[in-house]
Amino acid sequence: MELTVEIIINSDEYVLINFKATNCDPCQMIEPTLQQVKNAIGKRIAIYVLDVNQVPNIVLKHKIKSVPMLVLFHKGEIVWQTKEILSKEEIIKYVVEYTN
Repeated sequence: MELTVEIIINSDEYVLINFKATNCDPCQMIEPTLQQVKNAIGKRIAIYVLDVNQVPNIVLKHKIKSVPMLVLFHKGEIVWQTKEILSKEEIIKYVVEYTN
């Protein structure tokens, strides 16, 4: 699984990943918001949700220290990240800002 995630992160496409944990209530709260973001701008970026316990090497490599953590990648580089719970509009604003 981690190899697949690395391929996705290193692609030419912008990729937004929600790093979460199963027992994290705020992590569950953001998932409907991410679905709304995907519905609004899904053609602009790919959106994935990853459980930190399933991809420990990715978590270490990219220094994910808390959950939920939204990370926008482009060509393997972190373009933007936040540990805040943001609204759909706020997430879209940042994605548009960093993908232009």
